[in-house]
Amino acid sequence: MKYQFPVIIICFSFLFLSCSGDDNAAAVNPDSGNNNDLNSITISTVVQTFNNTSPVAFIVKDNLNNSVTNQSTITANAAEISNPHLFTEPGVYQISATFQDFTSNTLELNIEDNPPTSIILSFNQSDYIIGDEGVFVVKDNFNNIITEESEVTVNGEIVTTNPFSFDQGAVYEFIATYQGLISNTITIEIFDPSDYSDTTSFISTGSPSNFTKKVLLEDFTGTWCPQCPPAAAAVANAVNSNANIFGVGYHYNDPMQIPETAFWTNHYNVTGFPTVYVNGPDTRWNYSSMSQVNNELSEEATLGLSVEAEIVGGKLDLELNIGFKSSPVEEVKLMIYLIEGTATSSSPQSGSSQGTNYVHNDILREVYTDQLGDVIPPSNTLSGGIYTRTMTGLDIPENTTDFNDLKVVVFVRNTYTKTFVDYFNQTHENSPHYDIYNVQEVHVGETASFD
Repeated sequence: MKYQFPVIIICFSFLFLSCSGDDNAAAVNPDSGNNNDLNSITISTVVQTFNNTSPVAFIVKDNLNNSVTNQSTITANAAEISNPHLFTEPGVYQISATFQDFTSNTLELNIEDNPPTSIILSFNQSDYIIGDEGVFVVKDNFNNIITEESEVTVNGEIVTTNPFSFDQGAVYEFIATYQGLISNTITIEIFDPSDYSDTTSFISTGSPSNFTKKVLLEDFTGTWCPQCPPAAAAVANAVNSNANIFGVGYHYNDPMQIPETAFWTNHYNVTGFPTVYVNGPDTRWNYSSMSQVNNELSEEATLGLSVEAEIVGGKLDLELNIGFKSSPVEEVKLMIYLIEGTATSSSPQSGSSQGTNYVHNDILREVYTDQLGDVIPPSNTLSGGIYTRTMTGLDIPENTTDFNDLKVVVFVRNTYTKTFVDYFNQTHENSPHYDIYNVQEVHVGETASFD
């Protein structure tokens, strides 16, 4: 018996050593007993070199090799820190972790000073108008944000607020400094808005001899209308398929309605929604087919338009020219629209699963002429001549959500009355009508020339 006892001890020792050297042994050997118990934690780092510009990530594991990093509290010189943690101040730090009742080993980190070699100043956008606020950020070459530690000047004066308010027309030059480093210079020019003016002129020569015929699709719509999304989609597809087709949404009885769209709905006896005109009420578009649109595009254009539009100091300036290949034999009128390309509405779109996320296209935001158009004097419509209208300091309505998504649509039309039967079989006698001679569209900030 006394000779068996050492053998037993040797066997248990063998098992113990086997379990301590193989994590999987404890899982399959019930005799490894206490090695399944948590009894310590260890903290380590992902990298072995440390400086004050790169965050340090820590890993905490228990003696069973399980990660308990997220459940642990990590301290540096006895103060709790985040993980990863950026040590901004060089020096020696004692790092340890606690988990449940266990405290880890202590790491000694020597954080070296690794100063930046350059800094970059940036703003949240490139273009501003009077009244806008610009948010600036200063970063070092390690991509660390050092805005609060930097000094930013504009035209030599220290900037004390961020965002910065552009309260007057001027040229603003911004520079940042940090620990002797000087940033790039950002120059922002803010223009005073033009004074309001509206002038016309006419020259008897100079008009091109030929013009491209273009089409305006006028969509009477509303967010309450479940049949309207398919029509809107058809208009969008047509516009996207041909650079000579433009669209405009006339919203009725919804948050995007303006006085003109409400007036026109009744004035032109629009009794059903959606209703889409092809260059005027004489052609109501059957949007399952492009034949009506193509017929308009194939017609000869007797006039053409060029438009230049830009925003100056938060106001709209525009110049349009109408060239006449031949003189109209009737009175013609000019229409000028401000269009927002895309926007959503607080009112959910009926007929669409997207609700308030439904995107509306080419929304009419403002009309800069009379509701029924401004008459062009017959003396200014002579064959070969060019009629010019220049308007500056035009207000942009508050319902506009994105200045970078604005367009100006200009067209020339006639006026007449017509008796017609609508799709509800109702007869409308002497109903106001019009035909569009030609149309042009330009994005604000650009120029659309005669073509």
